[in-house]
Formats: sequence, C-alpha cells, structure tokens
Amino acid sequence: MESRVNYALVGAFVLLLGSAAIAILLWLVAGGPRVSYTHYLVYTTESVAGLPADAPVRYHGVKVGYVSTIGLDPDNPQRVRLLLNIAQGTPIKQDTRATLQMQGITGINYISLSGGANSSPPLTATPGKPYPVIKSGTSLLQRADVILTQVGENVSSLSKRINAVLSTDNLRHLSATLAHLDTITGALAANSSRINQSLQEFDFTLRDLRDSTAKLPILLDNANRSAVLLPTLIHNLNRSSKNFNSAAAQVNAAAISVQRALPQLDLTMQELSNTATTYRHLGEQLQRNPGALLYGPTPVKPGPGE
Repeated sequence: MESRVNYALVGAFVLLLGSAAIAILLWLVAGGPRVSYTHYLVYTTESVAGLPADAPVRYHGVKVGYVSTIGLDPDNPQRVRLLLNIAQGTPIKQDTRATLQMQGITGINYISLSGGANSSPPLTATPGKPYPVIKSGTSLLQRADVILTQVGENVSSLSKRINAVLSTDNLRHLSATLAHLDTITGALAANSSRINQSLQEFDFTLRDLRDSTAKLPILLDNANRSAVLLPTLIHNLNRSSKNFNSAAAQVNAAAISVQRALPQLDLTMQELSNTATTYRHLGEQLQRNPGALLYGPTPVKPGPGE
C-alpha cells in the first residue's frame, strides 16, 4: 500500500526551517541583539602597547563596551586618545576612572572602569567637547614600572654607599678596630675574675643604696621634725647670745674696775714690802742683841779712822 506524502507541504516546511536557520546564523554573526552605545573619551600618558582595537571595556569586571579607536591627541602628542563605546544605561559617574589592565600574565590588555559612588553625579560632556571625558588612573603596569624604577635607583644608591663604606681606608680601619676589639676581649677574659668581683661589689653597693633609700622616709621625717624645732632652737640661741653679751659687758666692767684699782694695789704692795723689810731688820737685830728689846739698841761703834 503506497503512502501518500504531500510533497508541497514537505517542501514548504524545509524552506521555512532553512530560512529560520539562516536568520539565526546571521543574528549570531551580527553579535546578537543590537545594543546602543554612548561614546566616551579617555586621555592617558601611558603606553598602550598591547591594547588592540575592539579591546573590551569592563566595569568592575563586567563587559560594558569596547574600544572604538586608538590614536594620539592632536592637541598634545604626549597623550593617547581612546574613544570608548559603552552601552547605554551604564552608570558612568564623575568619579569613574579608566585604567589599562592586563588579563592574566600573558593575556590581552583591556580598559577597566572603577569608582562610581552613588553620591557622585553622572558624567556629562563639557561645553565645546563632543563626548564626555573619563579621567584616567594609574595602571598596575605603570605603578610596577615606577616601583621598579625607584627600586633600581635605591639599589644603585645603596651599591654606591656600600662601595664607599668598603673602601680601602675603611677596610683598614675596620681591621684595626677588629684587632683592638680582639685585644679588649682578651683583656676582659683575662680579668674576668676581677670583673666578677667588681660586679659583686657593685651588687653590694646597690643593696646598701636600696637599704639607705628605704631609710630615707625616716630621715625625711626626722628632718621635718628638726625643721619644726628649728625656730625654738634659734630663739634659745638668741636668748643665750643676749645673756652672753650681758655677761661679757659685766666682765668688761669688772676688768675696767680692776684696771683702776691696780695703782692703789701697787702702793699697798710697796708699803707691805717696806713693812716686811723693817720687820726683817728688827728680827735680825733681836737675834744679834736680844737685850735690845729691853735696853734699846746698842750704839754702833765707830770704825777705824772715824
């Protein structure tokens, strides 16, 4: 039994399926659904070597566009002018920064956008400029280059200083210093017993000092008490001084009186001496002639020739 097939229907179905496949293929080749882009400019003084045309633009890691054109700034050849196509609706703010990044170690370069605080206003074109300008930031490669340059300069400066330190004169002085140090250490080793004894004596001294310091409050208390008694002592000294001055005045008056009585005492002593002489002569006469006391003195006989 022959099957009845509607060739016209089969042909229409094949044509419809082929058309759909061709449409899907063309859509995929065209990049999917069409996206509207907004143009932004970025000026940078860094080298963009390795940044290809149509390089992706990522905002916090999310692809939001691509690099449209790369060229020098006509107004300043020291800068590179990048024109970015960024999908409409992307929140580009005034604090947004564009930096050149590398995808992996050997990957291609791309433009990375960062920043964009909620409080920052949207970025718009300034008067007289066709597109808004996103400020560029320092890339990791640039920072690494600056750091490596500084490290190289520091290493070079350090090398020069090391060469200056390790000069011939310094090495000779260092050798002499080490020799002296060796001599000093030998002397210390030879006198280690004395050093130990000195340290022990120093320890004893510290103990005595600690004991003396412990007695310091008592001494301060005694000093305070002495300070309290000092006015009374000074008053007593003043009174003693006054009494001494009065006694000195009395002694001085007595000395003056004695000085005045000395002439009279001298006359009295002379009279006493004369009286003693008289009594001595009288005694001698009585010894020679005891009867002179009864008969009076014996007349003296005249000597020869009288």
